[in-house]
Amino acid sequence: MDQSKLTGGFIFDIQGFSVHDGPGCRTLIFLKGCPLRCLWCSNPEGIRPFPEPLYKESKCLFDLYCLKACPHEAITVIGDKDNRLLEFDKEKCSKCDTYDCVGVCLTGALAKGGSYIEIEDLYNRIKRDRQYWGENGGVTLTGGEPFAQPEFASALFKRCYEAMIHTAVETSGDIPWKNLEPSLPWLEWIFFDLKHMDGTSHKNLTSSSNSRILENAMQLGREFKGRLVFRLPLVPGMNDTDENILATAGFILSTGRHELNILPVHHLGREKYQLAGMVYKLPGFEMTTREKLVEVQNRFSDLGITCYLGSETPF
Repeated sequence: MDQSKLTGGFIFDIQGFSVHDGPGCRTLIFLKGCPLRCLWCSNPEGIRPFPEPLYKESKCLFDLYCLKACPHEAITVIGDKDNRLLEFDKEKCSKCDTYDCVGVCLTGALAKGGSYIEIEDLYNRIKRDRQYWGENGGVTLTGGEPFAQPEFASALFKRCYEAMIHTAVETSGDIPWKNLEPSLPWLEWIFFDLKHMDGTSHKNLTSSSNSRILENAMQLGREFKGRLVFRLPLVPGMNDTDENILATAGFILSTGRHELNILPVHHLGREKYQLAGMVYKLPGFEMTTREKLVEVQNRFSDLGITCYLGSETPF
């Protein structure tokens, strides 16, 4: 599909009745594509920027209809007769517009992960939820990384804003400023991740340095007129140290803002990795206890940060 001619974008889910991603009851739109590879990512099907086949091995009969139907020769059989698997060359899958492999699968072993949608079609879908939001609800774009599709994101925000729909976004911040800036006039809330303040540690956790993230955060602090809430995905033993808490609090205050939402990392996305042909790289850690969360919250509060735990937010 010619990206230069698109008047919509790629999404992988729409979730209604969310109450944790901005004020009121909201509709979440999950966009495809993300520059990071966070060890704990709960939406691995949102990382690649294109729709892709998702493979559920337990339902596969190995009739090989999908292999024969694939026009790109992207599917191969690996393993022996008693332990066979299908393997997908996702680089070749990225060139596909028809997804014939999914169409011929008789058992549901293959599903299409993501789809293209026009702005107006998505807006009409959003409008159906509007009567359920209540007074303070709206739309939140998440992912993936919404600003990996900057034209799509800004056009959708503008369409909603002009219809008096509250707009919010959840971003990793690891995108060029030019991707983010066009959406700012149409945005009312931004949730912005700060995963680790040390550049090397950040790269170990996410595969990317945090330098661009911190630059964007500082610029947002100066230029964004709406509400900016930072988020810390708390990973036990990795970014919950007092050293990182001190650095994170100091940085937030240096942006001129003061709000932080702590999100305890969980394993809820683990089962989706095999579907996407990926390996889950954070299998062993235990979730942060309630006592530890409160301890971290109190530490941030002592440092002058207004700190919320998980879904316990005043939004």
